[in-house]
Amino acid sequence: MNLPFFGKLVLYLTLNEAQMKKILIVLAALAVFISVAAASVRCEEATTLNLTKYKDAKSLKTHEEIISRVKLSGKICRFGVYDYHAIVPNAQVWVAEYPESKKLDIRSDAAGWWTLNVIKYKGKDDGFSFVYEKEGWITTKSNVIAVTDQDNTDLAIQFIDPDVFRNGMKPLIGLIMMSAKRPAGAGVKFRNAMVTTVGKSWASMHDDRLPHGEPGATVTIVPGAVGPLYFNEKVMPDPAYPATSVDGGVAWLNVPKGEYSVTAAKEGLTFATVKFVIDAADAANGIVLYIASPPDAIQGSNTAEP
Repeated sequence: MNLPFFGKLVLYLTLNEAQMKKILIVLAALAVFISVAAASVRCEEATTLNLTKYKDAKSLKTHEEIISRVKLSGKICRFGVYDYHAIVPNAQVWVAEYPESKKLDIRSDAAGWWTLNVIKYKGKDDGFSFVYEKEGWITTKSNVIAVTDQDNTDLAIQFIDPDVFRNGMKPLIGLIMMSAKRPAGAGVKFRNAMVTTVGKSWASMHDDRLPHGEPGATVTIVPGAVGPLYFNEKVMPDPAYPATSVDGGVAWLNVPKGEYSVTAAKEGLTFATVKFVIDAADAANGIVLYIASPPDAIQGSNTAEP
């Protein structure tokens, strides 16, 4: 049979219809895969804080040996309510040391989790103070958390329920401020609070074992601030307590601007040190609370169960 080229092609395709269907199915699946992969790349780029001078894909690939790609992820816990597992969705998270990170619009999902991807120079560690904000809530800044070349995916914050804070904690703090011994300049009107937990070695907002506090520990005096005020077993600041309870909570009120490294002491145990930074930009950003939550709080060496 002497058919023109296109005639032969048509005949071939007709005779091989089954094979062509298979090819089309494979091509369609490949197109979906490429589309999903591209969307994933775009999503990661949208949540990436690049701390290097290499801003485009080509230069990043060229200098791959001197950069690290780090994943930071954490859970926003709704503090002050009866449900220990309560979370806060749709809260914005950004890094105080890098205000441009706010433009990334990182937010917690329906399960309270958020993720920030970081591109940094390999071997050059950094420190991030995460800011958590949501309309109607009390803007909160974390302690300075080390950012290394390793992923950190168990971050957490105790984001205080706004009704609990305004109707319970704040009035109580007001009474404490009026009666407490106040350093010069501290004032009687509440301005801010720095809060952390003195805990067991395993203490974490991702761990259901409670209570996770280390009782009987004392903490650092912060110059110019009211406190330390230790939390009682009902998780409220109580001036009558000379040391931590099983809750482990402790607060300092009306802390002046500055950098503070705080730790704890108890015979026979060692404790981590946490660092807070309170600066002029915080007031402009509406930051009122400074909170270090387990597992990035004052973790002790005690491995005992509750």
